[in-house]
Amino acid sequence: MEDDEMPIPSQKDILIPLLHLIHAMGGEAKPREVYDKLADYFRLTEKEREEIVPSGLGKKFDNRVQWARYSLCSQGFLDSSTRGLWKITEKGRNELSRLGLIEKPFPELASSKDQGILITIKGAKEPKSDDEELIELILQEIAPDGPKKFPEDFLDDNCTDFYELELPGTQLHLAPLSKTIITSPRGYFRYQGKNPSEAKYILYAHNVGSKKIRIPRDNLTLFKTVKAYEKYCDEMTRKAFELFLEFTNDEDKAEHLT
Repeated sequence: MEDDEMPIPSQKDILIPLLHLIHAMGGEAKPREVYDKLADYFRLTEKEREEIVPSGLGKKFDNRVQWARYSLCSQGFLDSSTRGLWKITEKGRNELSRLGLIEKPFPELASSKDQGILITIKGAKEPKSDDEELIELILQEIAPDGPKKFPEDFLDDNCTDFYELELPGTQLHLAPLSKTIITSPRGYFRYQGKNPSEAKYILYAHNVGSKKIRIPRDNLTLFKTVKAYEKYCDEMTRKAFELFLEFTNDEDKAEHLT
């Protein structure tokens, strides 16, 4: 391939140029500036810059830059603490120094001889589908240690009085016009909850895969546990929507993904 004929780069191809560029821009940069300069560096045509991912959720090149940025953040080479501003860390500078790039200006254009160092940083994944890639990226942003577990992470540590309930492997839902009766689609399973909080507690636990659950006997504990979980879910949904919107610039698509 000639130097002036470069395809849209993969996430791995973007890693080192992205790190080098942010350093060359003073150690921090806004995403839009990064996209444009990297597109110039990789000699992308206007058509390639505007190419949309199959799902329609943004531009393909921007999407790959975002995923490369996430990979660098997850390894500590970039700082993700400030939304809308990408910053290099001391570890990132050390990596550039190790590669002999710390004192070099960022080149305006890539050439084939650059490709030998583009996959030096390990740990990057080749993109899955664009939807899966974006969803995984957002989940890592809002819950880097994984989502909290229901009910364990929402119960009062002082709660010790429980009773157990066996649940079927089928789907469960509230019966029509009821806030306390839980039933399976065909009605083979039916449970009369003592109050709406208990019914919600059972459904939430079942939805995360629990087949045998421990239910607090105390009604106030039930109420507080359910409310804490609902508040957490609302907050995660809000954060996810904001990030999807930041990536897609489309409220309908952000709402659909959320």
